[in-house]
Amino acid sequence: MADDLQNYKLQLQQVEAALLTDPENPELLKLKKDLDEVIDLTRDLIKTQLEEQKKSSYIEPASTKAYYDEIEAALIAAEKLVEPSKIWKIGDKCQAKWTEDGQYYDATIEGITAEGEVSVIFEAYQNRSTTTIKELKERVVRNEVFPSNKRHRPNQKEYLKKRKQKKLQRFKELEEEREHDKNKWLNFTMKNSKKPGMKVKSIFASPENVNGRVGIGTCGVSGKPMTEFTHGEKYRKGV
Repeated sequence: MADDLQNYKLQLQQVEAALLTDPENPELLKLKKDLDEVIDLTRDLIKTQLEEQKKSSYIEPASTKAYYDEIEAALIAAEKLVEPSKIWKIGDKCQAKWTEDGQYYDATIEGITAEGEVSVIFEAYQNRSTTTIKELKERVVRNEVFPSNKRHRPNQKEYLKKRKQKKLQRFKELEEEREHDKNKWLNFTMKNSKKPGMKVKSIFASPENVNGRVGIGTCGVSGKPMTEFTHGEKYRKGV
């Protein structure tokens, strides 16, 4: 793609040079506008590719949520080692085990017996159940050890993918337009090459006929013919 960018820049230089002789030509003006846009898009695509290459070298944990949950569980376990046992009472918010699946959910204590049995009501569906004080857990208050935007980072991969697709689509459209205008550009350059003063040819180019000679830059100037070379006579002693 870097080679394409260089090629577009060279084409833009040619168009700009042609505009010096015909600044109001609508076809040239359109070509210049399209080339400017193609160059900008190509630069953006190159930049995007470099960014993707850098990102691909970074290996993210298999499950970011599981990674943070493990850290949180370790912190909770450490807190339990230093905190005294909680004394529960009616009305306390807690986490209680739901017997159907063995998972813990937010609940409120409705009653406590002398034997340590606890009646709770689960907040999600208002279901009631009985458990024991030993199986109660305190509600987890998440300490934002990590910023919330990193815990639940929005998936930007899809957004960047769509953005790149739009650029590629626009790039393709411009390429098709330039291909369509290619013949017009060729006709324009051929037309100008036939105008007096527009044909540029090296004086060291091959002659157009068998009798032609490669000349010097002053040949044909002010009526002077091609420079002739004189052959010096060999010096002879006594002559």
